[in-house]
Amino acid sequence: MKHQLRFWVLISVFGLFTVSCNTGKKMLQMGNYYEAVMKSVDKLRSSPNNDKARETLADAYPFAVSTLLDKIDSEKASMSDFQYTQMVYIYEDLNAMYESIQHAPAAKAVVSNPKKYYSQLARMKPKAAEEQYLSGMDQLDMGSRENAKQAYFYFKEANKFVPNYKDVPSRIEESYNLAILKVLANLRPVQSRVYDLSAELFYDEVDKVLRRIEQNEFIRFFSPQQAQNRKMSSPDQFLVINFEDFEVGETHTKERIEKLEKDSVKLSTITLDDGKKRDVFGKVKAELTVNRIEVVSNGLINLTITHGGFDKRILLNEDFGGQYVWFNEWGNFNGDERALTNQQLAICKARQIAPIPPQQMFVEFTKPIHDQLKSKLVQFYDGY
Repeated sequence: MKHQLRFWVLISVFGLFTVSCNTGKKMLQMGNYYEAVMKSVDKLRSSPNNDKARETLADAYPFAVSTLLDKIDSEKASMSDFQYTQMVYIYEDLNAMYESIQHAPAAKAVVSNPKKYYSQLARMKPKAAEEQYLSGMDQLDMGSRENAKQAYFYFKEANKFVPNYKDVPSRIEESYNLAILKVLANLRPVQSRVYDLSAELFYDEVDKVLRRIEQNEFIRFFSPQQAQNRKMSSPDQFLVINFEDFEVGETHTKERIEKLEKDSVKLSTITLDDGKKRDVFGKVKAELTVNRIEVVSNGLINLTITHGGFDKRILLNEDFGGQYVWFNEWGNFNGDERALTNQQLAICKARQIAPIPPQQMFVEFTKPIHDQLKSKLVQFYDGY
C-alpha cells in the first residue's frame, strides 16, 4: 500500500510539472502569442534549461510582435473613439514582453534583440489622454449621476496616461462629487415614556453595515451633524431608522408538575447461592415541580428611505418586528432522583432570580432585527 501511494504521488507531481511546462505551448497553439511569450519567459526564469520553454519562446515572440503591430495598424484605420487608448495598451504589451525578456538571461539567449516601443508609447499617451478627457467632458455635460460616474473613470484614465493633464485633477474631484450617492442617515433614539433606553449598541452594528456598503466608492452616508457641517442642502436620499414601539410585558409565574418514571435502573446488587453477584434492575419514580417566571418584550423598528428630490417619493418602507422572551426556571422533586434527567436536576438546583433590566431586554430584542435590517440595506444599495 505504501509503495502504491508513493507511486500515485509521483504521478501527480509529474502531471502538474507537465501541465506547467506545456501551458506556454498550449497558448501558442491557441494563437495567444503574447501569453505564450510571457509564460515561457516566466518558466525560463525558474528553469533556464527548459527546452520546451525555449522552443515556445522562439516560436511565439515573432508572432506576438507581428500580431500586436497588426492591431495597431487596425486601430489607426478604424478611427474609433478610443483608438489611441487601445494603441497605448498594445504598446504597453509590446514593452512588457521586452522588459520580461531583458530581465531573464535564459530568455535573452533565445531572443537576443527584443524590440522596444517606448518612444511610440510616449507619443500615443497625450493623444489617449485627450480622447479620455473629451469623453469625460461629454459625460459631464449629460448631467446625471451615472454620467458623472462614467466621467470620473474617463478622467482617471486620462490622468494615468498623462499625470495632471489639463485640469484633470479638478475634473476628477468634480465628477466624483457628482457621482456620489449622498445619503443622510438619521438613526433616531428610542422614545419611551416608561423606560430609559439606549439604542447605542444597535446603532453601532448598523453603522458597521453602512461602512460596509461604503466599500462602493460612490455611496456615502452622513449623519445629520455631518451634513450640517458640510452645509449639505440637498442629499440624494434620506434614510431613517426609528423605533416605533417597545414594551416589556407583565411578569408571569407558572407552575407545572410532572410525574417521572425511568425503567431499567440499577436498584441493587445481590449475591447468589453460588457466590456470584448480580445487578437488580427496576423502575424508579419521582414527582417534579417546575416554577417558571417569564417576561416577554416586544417591539417594532421602521426603516424608511426616501428620494431627496422635489417629489420626496418613498423608495423603501419596511417594519421589522421582534420579540424577546426572558425566563427563569427553578424547582424541586420528591422521589428517586435517578428518574430525573441532568437538565431536570439542574432546574432543581437553580434558584429564583429577578428579571433582567429593561435595557438588557431591549438589547436582546434588537439582535435578530439587526440581521434582517442588514440584509435589507445591503440588498437595497447593491448596484448603486
